[in-house]
Amino acid sequence: MMTATLVSGISVFTSCSLDNDDNAATSPDGPHQQLADYTIIYYGNGGGDLDKALMETIAQFYRADAESRKNVNICVQYKFSTLKSLQKKKLEQFYPYAGKTCRFTVPPKTTDADLKTTLMTTMSSHFFGPDNADFCRSDSLANYINWATKQLPARKYILILNDHGGGYLPNDELPVADVSTPQTRGVIYDDGHDDKHFTAKTLAKALSLSREHLSALYMDACIMNTAEYQFELAPLTDYFVLSTCSVPDEGGYYAELVQALSANPDDLEKGLARFAKYCVERWDNDKELEKEDEEVYKHHDMNVYRATEVEAFGAELKKFVDCLLDTYQNGSDEERAKIDDITAHAYRIDYDQPTYDLMHYIYMLKAALPDVFGSVIESLADVAYNRYIVFQQSSAWLNENGHTVSLSVLLGCQGHYMTKEDGKDYRYDADGMYYLLQDGKLLNGRSWGSTLDETYGQLRFDKATGWSRWLRLNQQEPNLKCFVDLHNFNSDSRSE
Repeated sequence: MMTATLVSGISVFTSCSLDNDDNAATSPDGPHQQLADYTIIYYGNGGGDLDKALMETIAQFYRADAESRKNVNICVQYKFSTLKSLQKKKLEQFYPYAGKTCRFTVPPKTTDADLKTTLMTTMSSHFFGPDNADFCRSDSLANYINWATKQLPARKYILILNDHGGGYLPNDELPVADVSTPQTRGVIYDDGHDDKHFTAKTLAKALSLSREHLSALYMDACIMNTAEYQFELAPLTDYFVLSTCSVPDEGGYYAELVQALSANPDDLEKGLARFAKYCVERWDNDKELEKEDEEVYKHHDMNVYRATEVEAFGAELKKFVDCLLDTYQNGSDEERAKIDDITAHAYRIDYDQPTYDLMHYIYMLKAALPDVFGSVIESLADVAYNRYIVFQQSSAWLNENGHTVSLSVLLGCQGHYMTKEDGKDYRYDADGMYYLLQDGKLLNGRSWGSTLDETYGQLRFDKATGWSRWLRLNQQEPNLKCFVDLHNFNSDSRSE
């Protein structure tokens, strides 16, 4: 890992709390005289074990050339992991910063003298708010975005969320009266608050509270390219940058992001596509990553979507779901058996999550039943999805082995779905009960706090497509192995 050598000339604005908006003072360096093309708004958290890697991630901002930083503003808010988490990982260099949050802007110019100052010296001199502030409150994120857009105004705003990602699960999207207080799964895990994190609903709430519409939302986190998140957040941004598979700890290369944006002031799509291509290709050639984490080295991707096309994509997807339901209920036994067979071989994205590659599943159904799904899927995939997705870059290994990835979606059987937690298998039922699954038996039944209707059924995705109807109707347990293990399945004629 490279040494994170950064600059010291940083503008910073402090406040007594992360949850107020009294921090919108004018920069001590004076307001920007010319509106920048972009402002990057970075919101990151160590999440218990990422602090070392994310210091290098933040360092990338300073490695962008000075000319690019004239066109691209950058601001950072980062919270360090708790002392307990840092001690567990033996990250002694970060002990003095445990649980603290820093906030600063990256200057457009640097000097040789600035470069002698390390990242930690810079960050430690710009702490913000109380220790162990709740990083996953919707109003905390919204206030930070509002601060950033006022301090560093630009024509376009790019929000980066950087931490662990966990995708979407209904049992983690618990309904709450005050959605500014998240309950469970999603992205940005705060180990200082019992691993609370943003859910699809609470993240949407945060973005809706911010003053400016986002031009792009980039989740630099694992397995966040889910249909459930995309649809929930689409009204709040123009573009998504998301990964379906795991992301290396150091994440995206932000120097390239700054330079790609600067080189494309009027073509954000081109800039984001350039960035995605660069990151995946660099991960492919990272020999240290290959040694440290062979799974992530082989299986990574980055995708750019037009959020403005989500409604058209959803309308076509609903037609497909309607056709799938009608065929399964009213079709022949042979048609039903083929659908069951495809479901049994669906590509599972992650070992622990019941999320599957949506477009691959759709294409497989078309291959199995072309007369049933042909015209519906042609309109969905060849028109609506092609307009929705701007760019996709998959790892060399995935391409060489015939694997493709798209957005993922929850897939289950008769309203339940299976997860793996701490090495144990669990089944979550639509009625709100969950069970430990052991030797084929369901044990220790208890409530997970809600129901499928009260969580998944309230998502914009489900309201647009009716996908939960298929979760309930489907009679076949989906494949329980991660899709990257299905090497031999590529030779099967069904995958052609």
